[in-house]
Amino acid sequence: MENGRSKAPQPKRHHWWPQLQSGYWTGDNGLINVVKSDGSSFAASPTRIGVEGDLYTRFEVTGGKDVTIEKWFSSEIETPFVRALERLISMDGLLRYRRPSAPSTKTRNASDLGFVVRQDFQIMPLSPEHRKAIDAYLAALLVRNPLYLAKLVQFHDKNGGMLPPELPRSRAIKSVALNSMLEVFKLYRDVISQADLGLVIVDCDRELLFGDSGITAKEPWLPGPLPFDIHAPLTPTLALEVLPTPIPRLNRNSCLIMPVNAKGVARFNRIALSDAERFIFSRGQPPIDFIRKHFGAAAPQSIGLRWDGDGDGVVVSYDRNRDQ
Repeated sequence: MENGRSKAPQPKRHHWWPQLQSGYWTGDNGLINVVKSDGSSFAASPTRIGVEGDLYTRFEVTGGKDVTIEKWFSSEIETPFVRALERLISMDGLLRYRRPSAPSTKTRNASDLGFVVRQDFQIMPLSPEHRKAIDAYLAALLVRNPLYLAKLVQFHDKNGGMLPPELPRSRAIKSVALNSMLEVFKLYRDVISQADLGLVIVDCDRELLFGDSGITAKEPWLPGPLPFDIHAPLTPTLALEVLPTPIPRLNRNSCLIMPVNAKGVARFNRIALSDAERFIFSRGQPPIDFIRKHFGAAAPQSIGLRWDGDGDGVVVSYDRNRDQ
């Protein structure tokens, strides 16, 4: 009791995969299919998936718990993203443009990669508020994953540095790692805010998978103007692709609509599977053989990106020999 009032309960179970998003992976039974690397599977509620106890908790000298970070994720990151996700799902107000003629090789490459090539292309306008919410949510989703946080803990455990002397070592390292997580979040958010966005739309009867590694970016960042790219499944039929380029090719408050067929879905799912550690999640009946084959296996880097500052900007190449 404090001043005659009981303290509000502190959140103990911290969802690194927010239920506002994981809920889209529930089937008619309200459960998500979970597949292990050996192909065995079970179904579970979103309340039991993507969650760890005291994941973002910092401990005080008195032994009390500081859950400021978990509350911040909820109020400042997740709440604004709810409306942004609704905007992306709505597909309202798309702008259509006639696709300029392109060499047959580019059209063939796009088709071979699983993109549906049409005579026009579509752009989704985004409000500044929605774009800001998307940038922050993606950056947070990347660094708040327990696998990512474990890397930060390992780094500070190995390198030592300035640790709070008043705390036991394990709690001191956890506290410093959480502070680093917030700093890395800012770095990613700022770069993502300058990036081009593409919204992948599944245009077939297949579904996107989500892995226990969440979303990933290349680390350490690659040298040069293209530090990383991000594949971020939002729902079983929508994903955001992030490409930080020095000079955005699109209005930042917009994203390019990118429909994909079954081949494209398989390609993106291999990216999700390549980083999975223990589990992969699906809404519909999971493709067990596909998951078992590609779980933890490197996805083919058949798309090569480089920056030509004096010419065409981002140059894309496709090597079919690397697709196996």
